[in-house]
Amino acid sequence: MRNDATLRVALGSRNRAKRLAVERALSAFGISYDIESVEVPSGVRAQPLSDLETRQGAIERARRARLHTGAHLGIGLEGGVEETEHGMLLVNWAAVTHGDGEIAIGGGLRMMLPDEIAEGIRAGRELGDVMDAWAGRTGLRHGDGAIGVLTGGRITRADMFRDALICALSAVLRGECRPCDP
Repeated sequence: MRNDATLRVALGSRNRAKRLAVERALSAFGISYDIESVEVPSGVRAQPLSDLETRQGAIERARRARLHTGAHLGIGLEGGVEETEHGMLLVNWAAVTHGDGEIAIGGGLRMMLPDEIAEGIRAGRELGDVMDAWAGRTGLRHGDGAIGVLTGGRITRADMFRDALICALSAVLRGECRPCDP
């Protein structure tokens, strides 16, 4: 991937926080870009309930976004949760597809969720809805996100996804990608 060419980038979401994360990650590398945000299915539950399911959702969003648009890069960002022996964790993944079906992934921060929030998810609700009710706000998934609320704004959803995407893009720039399963 060349840093001096304008890349067409397809983001597999219309979420504002995710788009901001992509803009920040690409800018961190000095990459010139045009982003098209497209709504594509993740192929997983609306609320991914494992690290594996969350990672698969990011990969599928990246793959479908690129196929839908024909962009140079397809980007998928997916947030989810994972049950552990320490309680439920917030998890997130970034995936980048490019070239001849190649893929790179990057993982992000992990954070313990308060029991009250975890119980809402275990009851079948999506994290974004639980967080909106818990925080007494609306639309957190498009702004600060759960991590923004829980860290007092020290880390936002866009920050969290930016860092995971920087990890995935680093592999792309080093030419260290893997074939993407169809």
